[in-house]
Amino acid sequence: MKRRTLLFLSGYATLLFLSAPGRAGSDPLPACEWCGAADAPDDPGSTATLAGPDEPGERLLLHGVVHAADGRTPVPGVLLYAYHTDATGSYPRRGDETGNGRRHGHLRGWVVSDVDGRYRIRTIRPAAYPSRSEPAHIHMTATEPGRAEYWLDDVLFEGDPLITRDILSRRSGRGGPAIVRPERTGDGTLVVRRDVILAAPDD
Repeated sequence: MKRRTLLFLSGYATLLFLSAPGRAGSDPLPACEWCGAADAPDDPGSTATLAGPDEPGERLLLHGVVHAADGRTPVPGVLLYAYHTDATGSYPRRGDETGNGRRHGHLRGWVVSDVDGRYRIRTIRPAAYPSRSEPAHIHMTATEPGRAEYWLDDVLFEGDPLITRDILSRRSGRGGPAIVRPERTGDGTLVVRRDVILAAPDD
Protein backbone atom coordinates (compact mmCIF):
# COMPACT_ATOMS: atom_id res chain seq x y z
CA MET A 1 0.00 0.00 0.00
CA LYS A 2 2.80 2.39 0.91
CA ARG A 3 4.58 1.65 -2.36
CA ARG A 4 1.40 2.36 -4.36
CA THR A 5 0.84 5.58 -2.44
CA LEU A 6 4.37 6.73 -3.11
CA LEU A 7 4.05 5.92 -6.79
CA PHE A 8 0.76 7.83 -6.96
CA LEU A 9 2.23 10.85 -5.18
CA SER A 10 5.31 10.76 -7.36
CA GLY A 11 3.18 10.68 -10.49
CA TYR A 12 0.99 13.48 -9.17
CA ALA A 13 4.05 15.62 -8.43
CA THR A 14 5.33 15.00 -11.93
CA LEU A 15 1.96 16.06 -13.35
CA LEU A 16 2.07 19.26 -11.31
CA PHE A 17 5.59 19.97 -12.53
CA LEU A 18 4.66 19.45 -16.15
CA SER A 19 1.56 21.60 -15.91
CA ALA A 20 2.99 24.41 -13.80
CA PRO A 21 2.08 27.76 -15.39
CA GLY A 22 4.85 29.87 -16.82
CA ARG A 23 7.29 27.00 -17.28
CA ALA A 24 8.57 27.19 -20.86
CA GLY A 25 7.67 24.11 -22.85
CA SER A 26 5.66 22.55 -20.02
CA ASP A 27 2.20 22.78 -21.57
CA PRO A 28 1.06 21.13 -24.79
CA LEU A 29 1.48 23.31 -27.85
CA PRO A 30 -1.75 25.01 -28.94
CA ALA A 31 -3.67 23.00 -31.53
CA CYS A 32 -3.82 26.03 -33.82
CA GLU A 33 -0.32 26.51 -35.23
CA TRP A 34 -0.80 30.06 -36.49
CA CYS A 35 -2.89 31.50 -33.66
CA GLY A 36 -1.62 34.00 -31.13
CA ALA A 37 -4.54 35.93 -29.68
CA ALA A 38 -4.70 33.71 -26.59
CA ASP A 39 -1.16 34.78 -25.67
CA ALA A 40 -1.88 38.52 -25.86
CA PRO A 41 -1.19 40.72 -22.83
CA ASP A 42 -4.16 42.06 -20.89
CA ASP A 43 -4.05 45.58 -22.31
CA PRO A 44 -2.14 45.88 -25.61
CA GLY A 45 -1.97 49.34 -27.12
CA SER A 46 -2.21 50.47 -30.73
CA THR A 47 1.61 50.48 -31.01
CA ALA A 48 3.93 47.54 -30.38
CA THR A 49 7.66 46.89 -30.62
CA LEU A 50 8.59 43.37 -31.68
CA ALA A 51 12.36 43.87 -32.10
CA GLY A 52 14.46 45.73 -29.59
CA PRO A 53 17.44 47.92 -30.55
CA ASP A 54 19.86 45.01 -30.12
CA GLU A 55 18.04 42.80 -32.64
CA PRO A 56 20.11 42.60 -35.87
CA GLY A 57 18.37 43.72 -39.04
CA GLU A 58 16.90 46.70 -40.86
CA ARG A 59 14.48 48.70 -38.76
CA LEU A 60 10.93 48.41 -40.07
CA LEU A 61 7.70 50.23 -39.27
CA LEU A 62 4.53 48.40 -40.30
CA HIS A 63 1.42 50.52 -39.96
CA GLY A 64 -2.07 50.85 -41.36
CA VAL A 65 -5.76 51.16 -40.69
CA VAL A 66 -8.19 48.36 -39.90
CA HIS A 67 -11.32 48.64 -42.04
CA ALA A 68 -14.65 46.87 -41.99
CA ALA A 69 -15.49 44.46 -44.79
CA ASP A 70 -16.62 47.43 -46.89
CA GLY A 71 -12.97 48.51 -47.13
CA ARG A 72 -13.80 52.06 -45.99
CA THR A 73 -15.08 52.19 -42.43
CA PRO A 74 -12.31 52.29 -39.78
CA VAL A 75 -12.83 49.76 -36.99
CA PRO A 76 -11.43 50.30 -33.49
CA GLY A 77 -10.80 47.58 -30.93
CA VAL A 78 -9.53 44.84 -33.26
CA LEU A 79 -6.66 42.74 -31.92
CA LEU A 80 -3.94 42.11 -34.49
CA TYR A 81 -1.21 39.54 -33.90
CA ALA A 82 2.02 39.57 -35.92
CA TYR A 83 5.12 37.39 -35.95
CA HIS A 84 8.02 36.80 -38.33
CA THR A 85 11.54 35.50 -38.85
CA ASP A 86 14.73 37.28 -37.88
CA ALA A 87 17.48 38.57 -40.18
CA THR A 88 18.66 34.99 -40.80
CA GLY A 89 15.24 33.63 -41.79
CA SER A 90 14.69 31.72 -38.54
CA TYR A 91 12.08 32.08 -35.81
CA PRO A 92 14.38 33.00 -32.91
CA ARG A 93 13.67 31.68 -29.44
CA ARG A 94 15.12 32.76 -26.11
CA GLY A 95 14.06 29.56 -24.36
CA ASP A 96 11.42 31.00 -22.03
CA GLU A 97 8.59 31.21 -24.56
CA THR A 98 5.12 30.00 -23.68
CA GLY A 99 2.05 29.28 -25.80
CA ASN A 100 2.66 29.62 -29.51
CA GLY A 101 5.81 31.59 -28.78
CA ARG A 102 7.48 28.18 -28.78
CA ARG A 103 6.60 27.97 -32.47
CA HIS A 104 6.73 31.62 -33.50
CA GLY A 105 9.76 32.78 -31.51
CA HIS A 106 10.13 36.09 -29.71
CA LEU A 107 9.68 38.39 -32.73
CA ARG A 108 5.96 38.63 -32.21
CA GLY A 109 3.48 41.06 -30.72
CA TRP A 110 -0.05 42.38 -30.43
CA VAL A 111 -1.78 45.67 -31.15
CA VAL A 112 -5.37 46.84 -30.84
CA SER A 113 -6.63 49.29 -33.46
CA ASP A 114 -7.26 52.73 -31.95
CA VAL A 115 -10.38 54.90 -32.22
CA ASP A 116 -9.49 55.66 -35.84
CA GLY A 117 -8.66 52.03 -36.66
CA ARG A 118 -4.93 52.70 -36.78
CA TYR A 119 -2.07 50.46 -35.63
CA ARG A 120 1.75 50.62 -35.66
CA ILE A 121 4.30 47.82 -35.29
CA ARG A 122 8.01 48.54 -34.92
CA THR A 123 10.28 45.64 -35.74
CA ILE A 124 12.91 44.55 -38.30
CA ARG A 125 12.53 43.44 -41.87
CA PRO A 126 12.30 39.64 -41.83
CA ALA A 127 14.44 37.45 -44.05
CA ALA A 128 13.29 34.58 -46.22
CA TYR A 129 13.66 31.05 -44.88
CA PRO A 130 17.17 29.61 -45.41
CA SER A 131 15.62 27.17 -47.89
CA ARG A 132 14.44 30.16 -49.97
CA SER A 133 11.14 28.30 -50.40
CA GLU A 134 9.05 31.35 -49.54
CA PRO A 135 9.53 35.10 -49.87
CA ALA A 136 10.16 37.12 -46.72
CA HIS A 137 6.87 37.69 -44.95
CA ILE A 138 5.08 38.76 -41.79
CA HIS A 139 2.30 36.56 -40.47
CA MET A 140 -0.80 38.33 -39.18
CA THR A 141 -4.12 37.39 -37.60
CA ALA A 142 -7.17 39.41 -36.58
CA THR A 143 -9.53 38.97 -33.66
CA GLU A 144 -12.65 41.11 -33.61
CA PRO A 145 -14.74 41.49 -30.45
CA GLY A 146 -17.09 38.54 -30.19
CA ARG A 147 -15.44 36.66 -33.05
CA ALA A 148 -12.83 33.91 -33.23
CA GLU A 149 -9.29 34.69 -34.35
CA TYR A 150 -8.67 34.26 -38.08
CA TRP A 151 -5.59 34.47 -40.29
CA LEU A 152 -4.82 37.22 -42.76
CA ASP A 153 -2.71 36.86 -45.88
CA ASP A 154 0.98 37.27 -45.03
CA VAL A 155 2.57 40.64 -45.63
CA LEU A 156 4.98 40.38 -48.59
CA PHE A 157 7.48 42.96 -49.81
CA GLU A 158 7.24 44.41 -53.29
CA GLY A 159 10.32 43.59 -55.38
CA ASP A 160 11.12 40.34 -53.57
CA PRO A 161 12.40 37.98 -56.29
CA LEU A 162 10.92 35.01 -54.43
CA ILE A 163 7.37 36.22 -55.06
CA THR A 164 6.27 33.87 -57.84
CA ARG A 165 3.02 33.46 -59.74
CA ASP A 166 2.42 30.23 -57.86
CA ILE A 167 2.70 32.00 -54.52
CA LEU A 168 0.39 34.76 -55.70
CA SER A 169 -2.14 32.19 -56.89
CA ARG A 170 -2.26 30.66 -53.41
CA ARG A 171 -3.19 33.95 -51.76
CA SER A 172 -6.85 34.33 -50.93
CA GLY A 173 -7.08 38.08 -50.55
CA ARG A 174 -8.04 37.61 -46.92
CA GLY A 175 -7.36 40.84 -45.09
CA GLY A 176 -7.02 42.97 -48.20
CA PRO A 177 -3.95 43.73 -50.35
CA ALA A 178 -0.82 42.69 -48.46
CA ILE A 179 2.08 43.24 -50.86
CA VAL A 180 3.64 46.36 -49.40
CA ARG A 181 6.10 48.87 -50.85
CA PRO A 182 9.00 49.67 -48.50
CA GLU A 183 9.96 53.33 -48.33
CA ARG A 184 13.07 54.45 -46.47
CA THR A 185 12.97 57.41 -44.12
CA GLY A 186 15.81 59.78 -43.32
CA ASP A 187 16.98 57.71 -40.36
CA GLY A 188 17.12 54.54 -42.47
CA THR A 189 13.90 52.97 -41.21
CA LEU A 190 11.82 51.11 -43.76
CA VAL A 191 8.15 52.07 -43.62
CA VAL A 192 5.41 49.89 -45.06
CA ARG A 193 1.65 50.31 -44.94
CA ARG A 194 -0.75 47.41 -44.74
CA ASP A 195 -4.40 48.39 -44.36
CA VAL A 196 -6.41 45.46 -43.05
CA ILE A 197 -9.87 44.69 -44.41
CA LEU A 198 -11.81 42.52 -42.01
CA ALA A 199 -13.62 39.42 -43.19
CA ALA A 200 -17.35 39.63 -43.80
CA PRO A 201 -19.46 38.41 -40.88
CA ASP A 202 -20.41 35.20 -42.70
CA ASP A 203 -16.88 34.47 -43.97
